[in-house]
Amino acid sequence: MKKAIFAATVIFSLFTAPAVMAEMVNINKADAATLDTLDGIGEKKAEAIVAYRSEHGEFKTLEDLMEVPGIGEGIYKKIEQGISLTDGATPVSDEPAKEQSAKAEPKADDTAKGAAGETGGQGKEAGATPKTEKADGKQATKADKS
Repeated sequence: MKKAIFAATVIFSLFTAPAVMAEMVNINKADAATLDTLDGIGEKKAEAIVAYRSEHGEFKTLEDLMEVPGIGEGIYKKIEQGISLTDGATPVSDEPAKEQSAKAEPKADDTAKGAAGETGGQGKEAGATPKTEKADGKQATKADKS
């Protein structure tokens, strides 16, 4: 009986969690696919929002969204309860940083392997360098977000 209740709770949570998360979208961090989930925002407008944000920087107020071509007062009124400048769903928004990190890691690993091979297996110091670079990259990313 307890297993059935637990299973029902898990299933209920799986179906309700996306609905709760979809209520708020951070317009400063969300990708086009996430913005596309907003009522009245299709693929083209979502891409226009991302392009505008890339060119002009983060939105300072929610109303700044109306500066995006194709987003007028009517659409803004439809979505204003579902958008935020700081809170909300931001899936995939961190993906470019992850992709850059993933691209940098193989190069760093190759460097460490090469150093280990040249020093006869004593490449531990060379192996420490990629970790340091990775940590520095994370700190720089955090500083950019501030």
